[in-house]
Amino acid sequence: MRFLLLLAACLMLPLSAASKPDELQAAYQQLLDTLQQSEQVIRQSPSFQSEAEQVGAYRHLLRSFMKGIEAGVLQDADFPYFRILDFWLREGGDNPDQRYAFSPIVGGESYRVWGKLGSAVRMELQIYSGRPWDGSGRSTGFMSFEDIEFAADGSFEIWVSANEQKGNWLKNPADATTLFARHIYADWNDEATGEIHIDRVGYEGKRKPPESKAELAARIRAAADMFATTAKTWPQFVHKRFLQARPVNTVLPPYDTYSQGGAKGRWMSAGHFELTDEQALVIRIPDTSAQYQAIQLADLWFASLDHDNLTSSLNAAQSRLAPDGAYYYVISLRDPGYKNWLDPGALRRGVFLLRWDGMLGEIPKDQYPSAQLLSIKDLPQHIPEFSVTTPGQREHTRAQRRRHLQIRSHR
Repeated sequence: MRFLLLLAACLMLPLSAASKPDELQAAYQQLLDTLQQSEQVIRQSPSFQSEAEQVGAYRHLLRSFMKGIEAGVLQDADFPYFRILDFWLREGGDNPDQRYAFSPIVGGESYRVWGKLGSAVRMELQIYSGRPWDGSGRSTGFMSFEDIEFAADGSFEIWVSANEQKGNWLKNPADATTLFARHIYADWNDEATGEIHIDRVGYEGKRKPPESKAELAARIRAAADMFATTAKTWPQFVHKRFLQARPVNTVLPPYDTYSQGGAKGRWMSAGHFELTDEQALVIRIPDTSAQYQAIQLADLWFASLDHDNLTSSLNAAQSRLAPDGAYYYVISLRDPGYKNWLDPGALRRGVFLLRWDGMLGEIPKDQYPSAQLLSIKDLPQHIPEFSVTTPGQREHTRAQRRRHLQIRSHR
């Protein structure tokens, strides 16, 4: 009996007293501790209120964990593959009209990026040093759609290196850490949606060396750091940049994103909504000279809403243009019958994001968006030529969106 009590006491001792953990065990424990600490932070957030917001919070945690594992443990700058961010893993105000691809790179080294444009209307590449999205890095290079030469079949080859190459070339500076690519879609059709791949030049046929304990431990710690940063950054960003910065149900004047680490020619606007069952927020966006413009909804954790089985985003190609030369978008908890309805699902509070791509110069002030909070029953009086969409048409639209995303994501 005395022996059993002594054994039980030993098992209850902390690791430092009973047995010192090796580097893998210590790194894994750091990851577990980070998971618990991040959960505590999220649960104390002002965005952790309704049931729908709490579900979004835990989905945000789980997606952040998956991103941390992919980016920190699985990806390799010497033997790279692109990590895809789409409707499956959503974060950072992700645009439903875009497929994002991320790969780690070694600054100053040479990479070959290749693939096909497919049905995308635009494609662009960007290089990050560190993490501009959390304020600890910067954008160090950008290649716009207009800069890329495509073959007749839409295929492309782009060299990313320190020294200039013939053809498509993007400079890889010494402090670069990440290559970021976007395919941008307007018409969500059934055509092949394109692809993108990456190789480090000279490594295509090399044998990958075995991984040491120290290397894997470092990767686990990197995953913990990436998870913690992602989990904390986006709700804090939404609270500071949306909930505290502007009155609810209003829209921010458009701004140029390139100065903040975004893409050249991309302008954005945004706001946050809070609605009752009978209210609708109408966003009026004049037609502009932009090659692409769109609006979407996101939750308070800054993830896009379901955009396959909900119509939570619309671009100009998918929207009805009113006779006065503007798009009217309706955000409401129940379907108002208007074509340009943005469905927030169960969310009474959330974020809306507006984008303009391919802008040459600034957006004129007379083309700025505006917002108006109305009763749903009063919408026909405020939207020119208000027309009704049937439930069957809604279902057809959702089915088309789902099919396109299945093709786009190969799922």
